[in-house]
Amino acid sequence: MDYSYKEFLEDLGMGREVEFIYKNESYYIGCGTGNFMFWKFYDSTSEIMGQNVEDLLQKVKLDGKSILEVWDLIEIDCVF
Repeated sequence: MDYSYKEFLEDLGMGREVEFIYKNESYYIGCGTGNFMFWKFYDSTSEIMGQNVEDLLQKVKLDGKSILEVWDLIEIDCVF
């Protein structure tokens, strides 16, 4: 799937949800139940909430890096 970081930001801004894979682990990011949320599947301690997309993306780190910094290593699984 040829999906750019810009499209990712636009989709999140529209309230869409994205599931992706990074280093063989599945993650979720999106606006569920009115809150912007991120988590790693099967790890309840990984949940991060943000006031908006920008706030959430500043808080989310994968191996100490932002999603943008590791974008080329991410495989988009599903956008809904």
